[in-house]
Amino acid sequence: MDRVNAVHIVEDLKTGGLEKIIALIVTHLDKNKFDVKVWCLAKGGAVFDDLQNKDIDIEILGMKSHRNPLFYIKLIRKLKKNNIHIVHAHGFTATTVGRVAAILARTPAIICHMHSNYWWYSKKKRIIDRLLGYFTDKIVCCSRAVAKFVVNAEKINSNKVKVIYNGVDVDKFNSIKPETEKNAFIIGCIGSFFPHKGHRYLIEAARKIIDDYGSRVKFVLAGDGPLRESLEDYVKKLGVKQFFDFKGLVVNIEDLISSFDLVVLPSILYEGLGISLIEAMAAAKPVIGTNVGGIPEVIQDGENGLLVEPKDSNGLAKAILSIMNDKDKAITMGRRGKDIVQRKFSSQTMVRSIEELYSNLAKEK
Repeated sequence: MDRVNAVHIVEDLKTGGLEKIIALIVTHLDKNKFDVKVWCLAKGGAVFDDLQNKDIDIEILGMKSHRNPLFYIKLIRKLKKNNIHIVHAHGFTATTVGRVAAILARTPAIICHMHSNYWWYSKKKRIIDRLLGYFTDKIVCCSRAVAKFVVNAEKINSNKVKVIYNGVDVDKFNSIKPETEKNAFIIGCIGSFFPHKGHRYLIEAARKIIDDYGSRVKFVLAGDGPLRESLEDYVKKLGVKQFFDFKGLVVNIEDLISSFDLVVLPSILYEGLGISLIEAMAAAKPVIGTNVGGIPEVIQDGENGLLVEPKDSNGLAKAILSIMNDKDKAITMGRRGKDIVQRKFSSQTMVRSIEELYSNLAKEK
């Protein structure tokens, strides 16, 4: 076997943490050892366009329904025609469709990549995922918290699970220049507007912070989702609209992060790892996150940031104020965070682990 033929299968490639990780993997894998493709089952998106511009072998397969047997036949034939050695699938739809097709195509190795836990899955989805787990060679989890959840939920041998932390391209954050003149302390929050992200509690904390700082503080929310309109209404209700800037989806996140003084992730139920925290740390920004999911694996409380309990707007406000009121603490936490990213959460570290996994699976098969 000269090169290992691997394909990443995903439903679409819009803008988000999962999409960023796929992009980093496929653009940094050793091309001398791996021939990598990306197949979007249904649609493309901003990350799809970016990868196309980078000459990555990527295409949209045009799936209309994951229940269509003709699509499975098409995918099975495509796997065989391309002599795929490894299927690496992401997200429930893709890990279901991709794994079923790979099993029927007798693809030598199958990887399911878990970017978060899935406590919200229906009973039917849990059964499907558990059954497919028996035919999966390795389940990659983005944190120890996710790995623990998967082992307990799927009742599988922990040897089948491998933790590979999400990584970021540290060089991108080394090149950005922070703004030198600002009239306000800027607190950033990056994440889709879904209930589990806890934006509501940051808005409530903001009300308390504004009472102390007034016009000297600003909150920037980057992302989009079904709760955007209700969150915009909530800042109006609390009388803090003028202190909030809803940016929507931001492609060049590095430039935005450079303008922040602090990054907050107020998730309330789960968080696979918290890629926005890692990006902020790569830019030497102090961070605050909640004590849920994989966030405690990123934030060393009191070292590179602060941990607070979920749904505690008072505790969140107190943590934010403690950093706002101590510039030296903020600088020190930022530096420590950057060191942690370089050692533990760099794209190089992540990709090396993926390459090692691919090579080992190829040898075993």
